[in-house]
Order: sequence, then C-alpha cells, then structure tokens
Amino acid sequence: MRELQNRTQKQSLKYTDLQDRGFKNMDKLTEPENALKIQAFDVSDKVMEQVYQKATPKKGNIGKIHFQPRITVPIMILLFVVGASVTGYAASQYLEFRNSKGDVVLNTAKTPAETDASKTYTSTYARWNEKVKNRLQPGEYAAYYVKDDSMNQNNLSNPVLFAYKPAELSSFNSLQAEIKRTEAPLFSTPTRLPDGYKFNFGYIYPVAAYPGMMDKKEYRALTDKLMQQAKAAPKGENLFIQKLNWDKADSSFARYARGNDYVNITVSKYTPEVTKTTIMQNEQDSAEQLTIKGTKVYYIRANEASKPLEAGKNRLGWLDEKRHVHYNISDNQDSPLTREDLVRIAEDLLNASS
Repeated sequence: MRELQNRTQKQSLKYTDLQDRGFKNMDKLTEPENALKIQAFDVSDKVMEQVYQKATPKKGNIGKIHFQPRITVPIMILLFVVGASVTGYAASQYLEFRNSKGDVVLNTAKTPAETDASKTYTSTYARWNEKVKNRLQPGEYAAYYVKDDSMNQNNLSNPVLFAYKPAELSSFNSLQAEIKRTEAPLFSTPTRLPDGYKFNFGYIYPVAAYPGMMDKKEYRALTDKLMQQAKAAPKGENLFIQKLNWDKADSSFARYARGNDYVNITVSKYTPEVTKTTIMQNEQDSAEQLTIKGTKVYYIRANEASKPLEAGKNRLGWLDEKRHVHYNISDNQDSPLTREDLVRIAEDLLNASS
C-alpha cells in the first residue's frame, strides 16, 4: 500500500512474482505505461495487484504530478446475494469511477508490458532484497544500498532502497492489537467467509520512512552514509544495511485459508493528496463496475486463457474517500470461489466500516 522516488523511462514493466510472501511496492513513477521498472517493492503477498496513485502537486512543484505504485495485496469481488443490495453491469474492458464533482478517482488500465530490461532489474532487485530480509528479524524495517551497477544505473534518483520482513500474526486478536498499536487501518473479520475458510495469518506494514525521498534531507544523509560505507568497503562486500525505527503502519493484511486455497484482505491508507488510483489488469481480463450497499466497486476476473496477475483469479476493490482507505479482496489463481463468495466478504467489510 510509497517509498521510492520517481524515475521516468520510455519502456514499461509488468510486476512479477518475486517469490516472496508478497510485495509492497515503494516506487513513484510519472506514468505507469512509461515506467521502465518498479524499483523496490517490498512485500506483502504473492497475490498482489498493481495499483498506481496519482497525487496533486504540492506548492512549488507544479507539473510534478506522480504516480505511486503501491501494493495492495488482496482484492475483492461481488454479486447479488440474498439480503444484499448489489447491482452491476458488464462494463467496457476498462473502468472509471468518478466522484460527485465528476473527477475520475479510480480506474482500471492495461498492465504495462514486460521488457527484457524490466525482467533483468526485477530479478536483480529480488535477489538483493531477499538477502536483506534474510538478515532481518520479523517486524524489522531497513534501508539498504547495493554496490551493483545493474541496480544503481536504474536507481539514480533513489539509490537507497527499503525492505520489511513482516511479523506474521497467527490470531486475528493479535492482528487487531497490532493494528491499534500502530494506527494501521482497522477492519473486522468477515462473518460470512466461504465454507471452511479460517484465519491463517495477518500483519501490518509500516508507513514509508522517507516520503518524498530525495526531497528529505534525512534521506539524503542516509544515502550519503551508506554510499560512503560502500566506497570504503573491501572488494566483495556489496550490501550495506541500516535498520530503521518505526511505530506507525498504513496497511493491514489478513489471509483466510482452506487447504491450499485462500482469500486475502488488504486495507491501505492513502494520503489526501492522492487524487486518482489506477488498478492494473490484463487485456484479456473481464472487468465490471458493481454497486454494493451504495458503494461503487470494481470486479476483475482473470481470463481462463491468459496468465492471471499475481493478484489471483478474482479481484474486487473500492475506495473509502472519507477515510482515505483502499479496500482489496482477492483469492488465489486456482481458486474455486465465485463472485458471490467474495461479495459476502465485501458486504461484511462495508457494514463494519459504515
């Protein structure tokens, strides 16, 4: 659901599965279709959806409107069930959601094509990021610099990256306690889960350590420190890490599972400056706009003949503009669940949030 500064390129990238529990993307890009790569996602879950957030420029930065790819791990789904107020229609391939002023606040768009350059960067990034997390304890968050030209030539604007090793909590009560302690988005466990699905684990994700990156003198000082360490280090020493203190989170994640199948719920805060959120989908996927209890939601189902995104087979999501929260529900790629199953979960979350 942030931490990496913008870098504009003429090529594009599709997020890939970094062989981790998940991803939390921390980049800022000027346009998703023009981005060469996603720089340092850190993580959350293999079932991830691509989300880009457009923020209004701050005073003194006119013209510098950025997209911030952020990971909202799970995603959501819907349809009519008994007692539910759900309506829907088969929309065009891509969707737009507008606010009362007529401004587009959420839309879906084609996933950027994967390139050789993006594959190479993602593979290199995944390898180094995994090395960092192997040195962390659960719940630790760190900044790191890699002495690797193949990485740094694409990280000129933000050479120091970040990694977080989630502390997985095995009970929902423990997750709720951690959510309250860190002021992460609060949500209730669904009461109408699909048959046999039970809470598996959950965690929260820390707020970006240095929002604005190079605009922050603290980030520049950290960058100088780690790069000086790299310069003075003996040959063969290529990874330089500094653990960071943190006490606030802005994303909450929970997985409910039955055997190898699961449903993920992610609730992520976004800042008031964010004016538009873009959800990426494959061109062959079907997308529909639905309404549940007065809330407009998107529903995306992966095409059976195409490779689904890491987000899973079914995805559904919506924005709570008053609370500045993005809800996401998703299942696994081989999920047996239907829209009706996820609608019930969405209804529970909407009832609780209201």
